[in-house]
Amino acid sequence: MAATSQRPLVYVADSPASGPAHEITRARIRAAARRHPGLFEGVRFAYGLKRADLAKAEIVLGVAFDATTLRQDAPRLKWIQSINAGVEKLAGKLDAGIALTNASGLHGPKGGEFGLTGMLILNHAVQRFVGSQRRRAWEPVFTTPIEGKTAVIVGAGALGQSVAKQAKRHGMRTIGINTSGKRVAGFDRVVKVAEMARVLPLADFLVVTLPITPATENLIDRAAIGRLPDRCGIVNLGRARVMDYDAMVERLRAGTLAGAVLDVFNPEPLPADSPLWDVPNLIVSPHAGVDDGAVYVERGLDIFAENLRRYLSGRKLRNLVDLARGY
Repeated sequence: MAATSQRPLVYVADSPASGPAHEITRARIRAAARRHPGLFEGVRFAYGLKRADLAKAEIVLGVAFDATTLRQDAPRLKWIQSINAGVEKLAGKLDAGIALTNASGLHGPKGGEFGLTGMLILNHAVQRFVGSQRRRAWEPVFTTPIEGKTAVIVGAGALGQSVAKQAKRHGMRTIGINTSGKRVAGFDRVVKVAEMARVLPLADFLVVTLPITPATENLIDRAAIGRLPDRCGIVNLGRARVMDYDAMVERLRAGTLAGAVLDVFNPEPLPADSPLWDVPNLIVSPHAGVDDGAVYVERGLDIFAENLRRYLSGRKLRNLVDLARGY
């Protein structure tokens, strides 16, 4: 990437619905400047979602913002740093001349723990106890330790690796699924997506950590869900549209899956009249499983700072998204 202008304008594009845990405030920018002395000197920041500022912006920094009219509204735009790992709402709306970077790796520590939590919930039948409690029914279920059981993790990127790391700490076997089939740290075995059908019957737990892209939409389809053994529990930390939820719900209602912990839905928020609220042995997590509410933005701004350093010196950016592939 060619070196930039001397005083680039960074347009801070927060989503109105992002909430305090995800807000990129002036105070958080100032704190990031203190963590990276001298880096932000000469860089201008514009807040408040003013279209006039966007028209002058060379860089956009934001969380889940609307990019529908970016091509028209930001003629000087060269780079977008998203403080999200999933950037499906951005990738398909950008010209090839605009660099898009994401916050891959941001969710690792919290997401890994939540993935393990989901598996532990399912392993120890907590989802069944919750259902029994609602009915005021005393229905013991006796389970076995999670050690030695198999987690099939669809997506061997940063989030999937973090889940695998936690699983290995508890003596589990880990099978990763990615596009290449190349070995990845933390996995006992990695297979290509094309070979997924062979390992699904081995799963005590199916953990999904994939972003949504043209290649991943409905990847875990009805046939894939049909290959899971009755003992299997499902944890989805990625995107809802990666899975056929209807097929999963049919098996949950039939009692031929152990249960599910879902952190992602389509649409979100999950409508009050959605049948998912009442599916037996399904736990609804309101897309809060992988974000660390205390340091989410701070970690995202550190990723931005490292990339800003590279951008100002004309070096290649990290976490650069392939716009065609969507990640």
